[in-house]
Amino acid sequence: MKVTNIADLERVGADADLRRLYLYWHARRGARAFPSRDDIDPVEFDYALGRVSLIDVLESPPRFYYRVVSTQLTRHLGYEMTGKFLDQAPEPEMRDFAERHYRRALSAAAPLYENDGVVLDGRRWRQESLALPLSSDGQAINMLMIYRVTGEPAAAEPGHR
Repeated sequence: MKVTNIADLERVGADADLRRLYLYWHARRGARAFPSRDDIDPVEFDYALGRVSLIDVLESPPRFYYRVVSTQLTRHLGYEMTGKFLDQAPEPEMRDFAERHYRRALSAAAPLYENDGVVLDGRRWRQESLALPLSSDGQAINMLMIYRVTGEPAAAEPGHR
């Protein structure tokens, strides 16, 4: 869901820290379409740090580089992606899921909220996320700040996709 204001997140009952981070992002962008990475100070959203990832967006075609991956997601994945490109992720379904999510965020050119469950690479995931675009020039998105809450993934039933 493309987010145009805080009421969108309140209406769906989004996580309180997710809403708080959205308000922070909104305040930091000012009159611009998007804030820049330089406008964002992690000290100011310490309540969300274990759930925030920063992903560089390299252009034509978009390629995604993990500058920082949240500690919660890393723990649940069982491997570290910080300092790697998305296409280096070892699980193909997880890699495709993440790429689709990031491309939707670029397409929306606005905060993008998702709350769903999915089976990927034999594990059942439940996740709530908010993709917040960042831009060094205020227009072109060159980074995504992703807030994601995930539960511990569970083994999917055999034959379930």
